[in-house]
Amino acid sequence: MNRLLTVATLATLAMAVTGQAGAEPGVDHAHVPGGQRFLTAATGAPALFDAGVTAADGKRAARLLLSSADGTRQSTDGGTTWSSLAGTSGTPFRLANATGDVVAVDLDTDGTACGDTCARFARKLLSAGGWTDAGTATVTFAQPVTSARFGRGVVLLGDGKTVLAPVYGSSFAAVVASTDGGVTWTETARLATGAGWSAASLSPTAGGGLIAALGKDENPRGEVPANVALYTVKTPAQSGTGWGAPVRVASGTGNAPSVTLLGNGALVLSSGRPDNVLRFSFDGEGTAWTSPTTVYQNHPTAGADADGWYTPDGGTARPLRHLGSSGTVGIAPLAGNRVLVTGDNCAPGWGCPADPAVRGYQVDGAAALWRSQVEVDTEQWGKADLTTMFQRGELTVMDSPLSCYGDAAACRRSLAAYAFDGDPRADSSLVTGNRSVTLRLPRAVPVTGLGLHVWSQGATDVRIETSADGTTWTAPALGARDGFLRPFSAPVTARYVRISDPNPVTDPSAGFLHEIELYTAAVTFEHDYPGQPPRGNGWATTSTLATVVNQPAVPSAEKVSSRFLRIKDDSTTQIGRATWAHAATTSVTAEFRFLGNGQTNKGLLFSLKGKNGTAAATPYGFWLTGAGMLHWANYGQNPPWGSALNQTAITMGTWHTVRLVATMTQVQVYLDGALVATKPKSQAATAIDAVELGSTGTSTTGDDWLIDDVAYTSPT
Repeated sequence: MNRLLTVATLATLAMAVTGQAGAEPGVDHAHVPGGQRFLTAATGAPALFDAGVTAADGKRAARLLLSSADGTRQSTDGGTTWSSLAGTSGTPFRLANATGDVVAVDLDTDGTACGDTCARFARKLLSAGGWTDAGTATVTFAQPVTSARFGRGVVLLGDGKTVLAPVYGSSFAAVVASTDGGVTWTETARLATGAGWSAASLSPTAGGGLIAALGKDENPRGEVPANVALYTVKTPAQSGTGWGAPVRVASGTGNAPSVTLLGNGALVLSSGRPDNVLRFSFDGEGTAWTSPTTVYQNHPTAGADADGWYTPDGGTARPLRHLGSSGTVGIAPLAGNRVLVTGDNCAPGWGCPADPAVRGYQVDGAAALWRSQVEVDTEQWGKADLTTMFQRGELTVMDSPLSCYGDAAACRRSLAAYAFDGDPRADSSLVTGNRSVTLRLPRAVPVTGLGLHVWSQGATDVRIETSADGTTWTAPALGARDGFLRPFSAPVTARYVRISDPNPVTDPSAGFLHEIELYTAAVTFEHDYPGQPPRGNGWATTSTLATVVNQPAVPSAEKVSSRFLRIKDDSTTQIGRATWAHAATTSVTAEFRFLGNGQTNKGLLFSLKGKNGTAAATPYGFWLTGAGMLHWANYGQNPPWGSALNQTAITMGTWHTVRLVATMTQVQVYLDGALVATKPKSQAATAIDAVELGSTGTSTTGDDWLIDDVAYTSPT
């Protein structure tokens, strides 16, 4: 039986190579580039919505919607370019019906009377050319209201039929529900009562609950608050009821909060005033948030009265610190770990007054919108790129036929691709009649856990089973659930994974698996940021010549995953090196996938590092030449390289695998699955404690290698 070198052991013993503090098993981290202006004539208060659609082959037709004070725009290339759309929208959401309609309800009421406990809003429907009128949305409240406004973040529940939305007024914030596509709504809960509630947003949590983010105007001078506080409210279930009390997150930056759940289980919370900030809840529960990260800042520093407020002639006084950008931040997911973030340079109407006394902006006083593409990565390393596997036909959903779900009159046809598109929303769900889904992976891998966005029809969590052959199944022991993550207590080598809802089926037309992430013991780079070294999982090297790249950055490389490690040596003073530390052992199996890129490679050096007693040693060393020949090292000779181990050169520019099965007496060397040699130690050693890959030398340049799926195991 093989025992994987555990993450905890890796973290503890990473210092065996570096002599420094141990590497973390995985690192929660967000990369937040400062916002850059992209629409220089646009006014402010923007909001974003992802209206993209995934096809049966797993390819996604991107469509982002951007609404702001001067109209509506769309982008089909991830927010790089934008074109105008007809009509205006309020707060959009997609239905789980046959046509996948995107519906919107205007933010403000249409002005028609319908009673003290009623409000009417214009309802819109998205077409190829823009927004068209689609009747009226009528909201019935549990008690009289004097004003009402729809908030951001409408949520379609996993049943595929119930839509929840936040609504707020001058003295309340509430949740309303609709089961007829947003035509009629009924209040299900009050989130907060009392004066000052000024904004609301709603999102699922990773653990199957809901969270609302609220803004509250405080310490007003007339109608303008001195500060806008930020609150959250949570419920453990997705029923729209059972909410707790509001929790104060911050005394400021509470303007127009927007919260969204990513495919990787993290929550992103945007808000502002002052500035434009992001907070992250990496476990997706929203109980603890990171400190705010400022993504864009533009405010005047001169022109205030003695009390710090600015009063225009005949106008409304505001804190000078609140001028400039409105602090209204729009966010929309681009992938399971990336979001597009946008905001304004000047609040529409009042943000950047023409008064020359108001000056000292960080940017300027011109109307414009800014954007930033933000990446949010959790600590759960080893993510398998199921999206690419599915698109390449390597990942198969064994269960057929898939079910129709959602709208009873015109249901939405389920697609297998919905579970691997990075979108955890319930309008794209993988559903089978028996509520069981079996995945067949391209090959057996040591699985360490699953991340699941799932709608169960009862209190019992999903049942997970694994199999090596698709015939004999076992239920792996699970650790404590963490948000959407179901970690295995120990890695299980499996090619087949089955996920089932053990609860009685009470609603055959409900959604099931909205998104699946699968984690393995191999080092992959899906959750590492391009241009930087990998993080955690025993990583012990910070070479600037070994960084993560997106596959499009190396277009000649076959896309076996979306990101790789690139060891590119263009320096005469450095070596490109990648080292992973692990527990000291006397036997290990190590493997990785590689591709030689370009025509200037001199070779790739790789080795199993270790100790001879307490001294550093290299038990086994190898050189793969740029011509595709593999050599074993005998460090008792100079030069150490003997005859090639492979009789036929491997082809550069294509992917290959190396597997080393080593003890302290010999190593078996496999190239592309075939045993090519069994060799003794390269030098005296008593233990193995690291895997290292590198370029061929300090002064040598031209080496360019792509690396993926680095794994190592040790027998018990």
